[in-house]
Amino acid sequence: MGDAQVVAATISQEILTGSFRQGTGLPRIAHPFAASGVLTDVACPSWTALIPSAGRIDLDSPAETIDRLTNLDFPMRGAIAALHGEARRIVNAPLCLSAAREILARVPEGGVVAILTGFPEFPWIRRGVAETDGPVGAAVLARSLVKARRAIPILPCEPHFAPVIEAAVRGIGLVPVPAAGLDLKSLHPGDPVCLIEATDEAVDAERWLAACAPALVIAIERPGRSATGVYHNMSGRNVGHCLNNFEDLFVAAEARGIWTIGIGDGGNEVGMGALQAVVRAQVAAGSACGCGCGGGIAAVSSSRSLVTAVVANFGATAIAAMLALLTDDRDVLPSPALELQSLDACVAAGAVDGQHNECVASVDGLAADAYGAVLELIADAVDRARHRRNV
Repeated sequence: MGDAQVVAATISQEILTGSFRQGTGLPRIAHPFAASGVLTDVACPSWTALIPSAGRIDLDSPAETIDRLTNLDFPMRGAIAALHGEARRIVNAPLCLSAAREILARVPEGGVVAILTGFPEFPWIRRGVAETDGPVGAAVLARSLVKARRAIPILPCEPHFAPVIEAAVRGIGLVPVPAAGLDLKSLHPGDPVCLIEATDEAVDAERWLAACAPALVIAIERPGRSATGVYHNMSGRNVGHCLNNFEDLFVAAEARGIWTIGIGDGGNEVGMGALQAVVRAQVAAGSACGCGCGGGIAAVSSSRSLVTAVVANFGATAIAAMLALLTDDRDVLPSPALELQSLDACVAAGAVDGQHNECVASVDGLAADAYGAVLELIADAVDRARHRRNV
């Protein structure tokens, strides 16, 4: 058993026995459904809700387990409880399950899906360095879409983010292929490839959408414009100079009626616009960024499917888990080892942790063992649900 599996097994056992609580020497955890977004210590009975009921074999039970698990405040940053609570109020269903159902309903066999990612750290050094949260999740989604829908994923990105994104894609088992000059019709649906469109040239969103005809546009951990038109990181710094205008693709798709999915963990990402009021009230720098623009960091662009997660990558893995259950194909969800391989490749290409900015295998302050433990728990929930379905 690997280190991540040991951690996951320990957490599962402590949840089941009621020993996972304040005072055991483990960190304080924020309850995702605390009233009015207030962070509270979790009592033992609340944690039992994470375990599927013995007699249930429908999707609601694993979906609830995974949705709550991926929105627990493991890094203890303090914002996710309020964001998730509001997202659940809006969607009125497990976020990952709702998004997965829309993917299967909207994306035809062989359809094109655009995925936007890339969040800059070190924005004071040239045009920044990509963080590990986002590219790995984008790679997970690309692989799951290939497996579940034989889709053709295309990832527009800045050239300085491209090496990290390509590495994440390669680490998940797909072949990154430059999109420049490539006729999409020459591709065979189901090929394990992912197109990378790396450019600093401003994109004409309407022309791009007409040429690529995506059935779906996803944004995961990608900076979104605030009400003042500025792109901010979580501390309120302006990072607009690090970015191309790829958000225009998302906004234009939304206006055209193309389905959109926004995945984020702070409310300053593309597609998180429905959470603006909560971001302003509950997130540091939410109403006053300090960059001089006169506003806060809340993103204004909205998405049709809204997915929050304490680490955005977990939101992607949660969606992949639901796709695996909905299609009854376990291979649609990459193994924890494969996702960790993508993370390792991402870091080897120069990605940094978005919390402490070190070039190590961690995401938003979660070291690989802790990160992997969450992946193990997601995979375990899927396996339990599939087992119960077949009993």
